[in-house]
Formats: sequence, C-alpha cells, structure tokens
Amino acid sequence: MSSSATPTKTLAARELLAGPRSILTVPMRMLLINVDGRRNAAELQDIARSLNLKPHALMQLQRDGWIAGLSEPLPPPVEVEQPAAQAEAEAEASPARVSSAEDLRRLMRAKMFAFDLACRMLAGRDAELRVSAREVNSESRFLDWLAEASSRIEAASDAERAQLFRDRVAQAAA
Repeated sequence: MSSSATPTKTLAARELLAGPRSILTVPMRMLLINVDGRRNAAELQDIARSLNLKPHALMQLQRDGWIAGLSEPLPPPVEVEQPAAQAEAEAEASPARVSSAEDLRRLMRAKMFAFDLACRMLAGRDAELRVSAREVNSESRFLDWLAEASSRIEAASDAERAQLFRDRVAQAAA
C-alpha cells in the first residue's frame, strides 16, 4: 500500500464505533478510531504495529468496508542476510527497541482508555477533546491532554468526578 495514502472511515465504520463493541477486537477498534483522514498509511501502520496487529490490518479494515482510500498492498520488503557482526549488534540494540515499542503500546492503551472514559463522563460535550486527542502522540502531549480532559470533566460535573477520572487512568496506565 502506498505510505502516502490517507485512509478515511466509512459511514459504516462511524456507525460501528457509535454502537456496541462486540464486532471488532479491541486492537482493531483502536486502530479504526485512529483512522481520521489526517494520518497516512505509514503512521497508521506504526500504530497497528504498536497494537501488536499484523501488517495487513489496515487492508483488512478496508476489505471489511470500515475504511476507504488505500491502494493495493505492495509486496513485503525482501529480507537480506546480514553479516554475523551486524546481526549481533542489532541483537544488542533490540532490547531498547522492544522497550520503546512497549512504551508506545502502553501509551496507546492509556490514551484510548482515557479517551473512552472522558467521552463517557462528558456525554456529548466532548467534541473539542476528540479533536485534541488526535494530536496525542507522545507522553508529554498525553499528559497535557489528560489535564485538559480533567479540567473539562471538573467544569461539567465536580472535582470528585475529575479525580475519579485521573485515578482510573493512572490505574489503567500502570
């Protein structure tokens, strides 16, 4: 698939996301939520990888009619045998790569949990939070978004409810 393609949700996907959660697995649902018409296929592939989804997850969403705008998949990259010294060097570097991928996975899980909880607590008064959640791609942006969500929850209800939101997100992120 072209990495510059920018897929979008179909009407069926919007209806699916507004309804019960039993049709898609949680990781596929999280990936579908991230298809916003702004992220290109390469960015969505990174998100899919962080959610432990297979490389063809985006194409599967398109085949199932949940997204549109992807071209046909490109053949997988050809793996070339590496010299032993280079393989050893990469093996030593891989724990850092794994922890980085784990950190990204943890951040995405916490973001989606917090996003879902905030939308439920604000019940229809969450349009601006939805837009700002799309910009969350690092821990610092996530913390800024959490502070904004917490203040909106407090303004919409009370400080106790906002504290409950922060506590539940902290438990989910731990």
